[in-house]
Amino acid sequence: MDPFIQALNQVFLDASTLEVSTMVVDAIDGQRFIPQEVYQDLYYLREDTLSQQHYSPDLQAAYGNLRSQLARQYHTLLREPTHPLYHGENSGPLPPLPNPTGDAQDQRQIQNLLGDRQFLCCLRKLGELKIALDQRKRQHQQAKQPLPEGIIYAKTILQLDGTIANTYTEALMSHPHCTTILQAHQHNIQTSEQQWQGLLRFFISLIQGTFKRQPKPSSQTSKARPSLPRASLVKPQ
Repeated sequence: MDPFIQALNQVFLDASTLEVSTMVVDAIDGQRFIPQEVYQDLYYLREDTLSQQHYSPDLQAAYGNLRSQLARQYHTLLREPTHPLYHGENSGPLPPLPNPTGDAQDQRQIQNLLGDRQFLCCLRKLGELKIALDQRKRQHQQAKQPLPEGIIYAKTILQLDGTIANTYTEALMSHPHCTTILQAHQHNIQTSEQQWQGLLRFFISLIQGTFKRQPKPSSQTSKARPSLPRASLVKPQ
C-alpha cells in the first residue's frame, strides 16, 4: 500500500474517538503551545522537585500524575514494534523520560518524541491540564483554602463502535454552578460531535478520492497466434 494511504489510514484511526472535557478556570492562559517548553515543564514535575516546593500532598499527587501520564505515553511508543523508538523486550527495562538538559542521545530522543503525532497530542493535553492546575494552585495560595479535587468536572468519550462514556466528578454535584457547567458540557458535546462527524467525512472522502486516482494495473494483451490455413478435403479423381 502507498505510504500516503498508510499514513492517512493511521490518522483516520486516531480520529475514531472523540473526547470532550469541561473544566472551570479563573482565567484563560493565552500563551502559545511550544512543545519543547511544555515537555521541560512536565519533566521537572518529579517527586524530588515537588517535595522541595513544599506543596501539599494533594497538589504533589496532582502534579505527579501529569508526569506519570507523560511517561506512560512514552513507554507506549517504546512498546510499538513498528515505531522508530521501539525498545525490544531483550533490551532490558524501559528507560525513563529523556532529560531535556541531558546528553546528545537524550536530545535526539526528545526530538523524535516531539515529531510523533500521538505524543504531541498527549503533550498538549497535559500542558493544558498543568495550566489549569497552576491556576488552582495560585488560587489556593491566595485564599488559603483546600485545593479542589476535580479539575475536569465532566468528561464524555464517544467511539465509532457506539461506546459512550460519561464521567462527572463528585465536586460537580455540590458546585454552586452545577447546572450551568452541565449545560455548557452538553453544548460542547453537540458542537464537538458535529465537527468530529465533518472531520470523519472529510477523511473518508479523501481516502476514496485517493483510491480513485490510483493508476489501474495495465492488462497485458496476449498476442494473437497466427492463423493456420484450413485443411481442405480433396476428392480423389
